[in-house]
Amino acid sequence: MKKIKMLMFLGVLTTVLAFGATALAKKIQWKLGSTWTPAINLYYGDKELIKYVGEMTGGNFEIKWFPSGTLMGAFEYFDGCSKGAVEAVGDWPSYWASKDPAFDFLGSFPFGFTNVDYVNWMYECGGLELMQELYGKYNMTYFSLGSTPMESGFRTTAKAGPIKTLEDYKGKKMRTPSRATIWILEQVGAAPVKLPGGEIYLAVERGTLDGAEFSSPGVDWEMGFAEITKYWSVPCWFQPASQLGMMVNLKAYNALSKEYQAILKYGAQAAAIKALAFYEVDSGRGVKRFLDKGTELSTLDDATLEKLEALAGQYAIMQAKETMGKGQPFYARILKSQMLYLKEYKIWRDMSGQFGQGRTPKYVDAVLAELDKLGVK
Repeated sequence: MKKIKMLMFLGVLTTVLAFGATALAKKIQWKLGSTWTPAINLYYGDKELIKYVGEMTGGNFEIKWFPSGTLMGAFEYFDGCSKGAVEAVGDWPSYWASKDPAFDFLGSFPFGFTNVDYVNWMYECGGLELMQELYGKYNMTYFSLGSTPMESGFRTTAKAGPIKTLEDYKGKKMRTPSRATIWILEQVGAAPVKLPGGEIYLAVERGTLDGAEFSSPGVDWEMGFAEITKYWSVPCWFQPASQLGMMVNLKAYNALSKEYQAILKYGAQAAAIKALAFYEVDSGRGVKRFLDKGTELSTLDDATLEKLEALAGQYAIMQAKETMGKGQPFYARILKSQMLYLKEYKIWRDMSGQFGQGRTPKYVDAVLAELDKLGVK
């Protein structure tokens, strides 16, 4: 009897210790900085990830979100995360093109990837591994947290007038952050200005800028652009999508258990799909609000789009040659990976027609031919 009682006691003790170990497990607390302010809802995926990780770990892995300006400025976060001052940061990769031009492709590119193209490329064509390799050069890894659909395009004031043709770009001072878009606009006589998102409203309202672009219709609406602009030029050729994600300090990531690393990985994938759906549907809502407010749509003609698309291909080739010459192979590597995906997917995309999604840029074959001449693998 004593033996039985002893075995029962040991069994209960083992169970208590097991539950106790879980209950008393050291909580992990991370700071997730953001390049966005609360007024710029491009952090939807960040918030979803935080929720999923908390739920899947019973609250033992806590991630707190900090908007731009609270821990540090938006453009200070790259170095901050790289050095471990913050464990993770929600970002738009194209912001870091000054570190390596290859980052330009990971956020968006003129006439390039749609939001679904980013999903296909990242998860089925080795894109995410390339992204993580690039961020790895700076002591970080990377996870996508969603993509917006086609962004709104340029919005201009009543004084500046609408943009319908190539001629209409000439002389207009307009905000855009992408290196590729800035170069293309300069070729057609526009005066592009690089400006943080939070400064757009006042710059347009005061007449410092003739117009601006920022994000998808739902996000633009929340930023008050219907109050300061009259015309809306479509389609948004320079950002068919914007891929958003989270850079993570490698030391902090490697300190996680394998279980928590998996939770972070798959939590990010779930958050990315949820964010993609949100931005798609929210764009429809945003369009209606702008039109109800009196915003006038102006559609670019085919000749204008053809010229702009040709310039986009020209820029990609030019940058590939330039970066290869400087010993920076990532731009050409990522460019080739994306072009090969677009080429392979083209037949099915064309067959799908109106029942599919997106389009294939006309410059794909020309870019691939030049990359082959450069010996890009």
